[in-house]
Amino acid sequence: MANINSLTRMLERGQDSALLRFGLACAYLKEKPQDYQASLIQHLEQCLHLDPNYTAAYTMLAKAQIDQEAVSDAKRTLTAGIARASAQKDLQAEKTMAVFLKRISH
Repeated sequence: MANINSLTRMLERGQDSALLRFGLACAYLKEKPQDYQASLIQHLEQCLHLDPNYTAAYTMLAKAQIDQEAVSDAKRTLTAGIARASAQKDLQAEKTMAVFLKRISH
């Protein structure tokens, strides 16, 4: 898996995409540099800005928001993700996010 530095260089060269942003988020999650949570959230939000149908990013973003104790943000993220997954007929992603939302709502 590519590391944060190599993916950041790609971003700096103008190769921005939802896939690159999701890859950067995964790299931050794996490497966990100091204060990685803010960068993780930033890249996941940009991933969804570039491609709102990137359903895997919704769950990862909600988990990062929960880690930051931003439960209301996580609920909004999951609600939006469920709507996108439903529109795309991505039943597995929809079900996963619905279960996660139910769990954090109690």
